[in-house]
Amino acid sequence: MSPLQAIGVEVRARDKVLIRDISLDVTPGEFLAVIGPNGAGKSTLLGALAGDRPLTAGEVLLAGRPLAHWTKADLAHRRAVLPQNSTVAFDFTGRQIASLGMLAHRNRLSDRQIGALADHALAETEALAFADRPFAVLSGGERQRVQLARVLAQCDADPGRRPFLLLDEPIAGLDLAHQHAALASARRRANRGLGVLAVLHDLNMAARYADRVAIIENGRLTALGPTRSTLDPERLSAVFATPIVRLEAAGATAFLSPG
Repeated sequence: MSPLQAIGVEVRARDKVLIRDISLDVTPGEFLAVIGPNGAGKSTLLGALAGDRPLTAGEVLLAGRPLAHWTKADLAHRRAVLPQNSTVAFDFTGRQIASLGMLAHRNRLSDRQIGALADHALAETEALAFADRPFAVLSGGERQRVQLARVLAQCDADPGRRPFLLLDEPIAGLDLAHQHAALASARRRANRGLGVLAVLHDLNMAARYADRVAIIENGRLTALGPTRSTLDPERLSAVFATPIVRLEAAGATAFLSPG
């Protein structure tokens, strides 16, 4: 399967440039983490790759074709998107939210199959207990786990397609155990041949789960490469304008900021 490619991408909001001249690939079978300071353009890049943000320059290619040439239904088969903030206009239950990820598959999946896929994804995110509860009464972390189940179910609905999984701050609002569980779920999809891109703020999580890391600063891609070499403490200290050190212990890597 071909990569999801951004080529010289630029996005503007009126006269403000949000991202400029960004080129990168999301490759099937890899986990790419995108990091950078607040307001750097990470979410804008993800939105451009998803086809949700209009471009003012450059192009995004999916299977070698510009995103504009794909229908919304076709895109739903080819990529699953977890935005930073998900709003729900109706009083859906957790299971109904998880099932929304399979709307594009209703012509080939029965209601029973959709329900089974939704429940499997909810169980994976430890949100099955919320399956019959209204989404509106859930805590922020519980909602995040239900929304993650939605995109996981969307990816699993037609495994042969190996859709891209695009996650914008997927561990926001989650406790430490569920942060690891969420990224482990994404890692498993990458190991099965899906391309995963996740916007992350936690350097330790990026170091633990990503194959490659992209750094965005002031709307530009300033570094892209293997996780170990890209997460260089000297570089990170400059990017985040605070001292950052890397520690090695028991075969694991940890980043600390002494302030």
